[in-house]
Amino acid sequence: MNTAAVFLIVAALAAVGGSTLLYFGHRVRQPRPPDFHEQLRALAPPHAKRTAEQPSGIVPLEPGPDEER
Repeated sequence: MNTAAVFLIVAALAAVGGSTLLYFGHRVRQPRPPDFHEQLRALAPPHAKRTAEQPSGIVPLEPGPDEER
């Protein structure tokens, strides 16, 4: 086999192998992104604010029988 062809094949294999090693080495060092439930927990208000009761928002149009004048 021609020495130039051997040189090109070895260089191509070294480039692919080196790129693969760099990819996996970089991937191992990155932190894991939070999953969907962790993001929801981070966005949720603290427990102390959840205890406040919210009004229903329903307003009667006519007064009840005990409210009439």
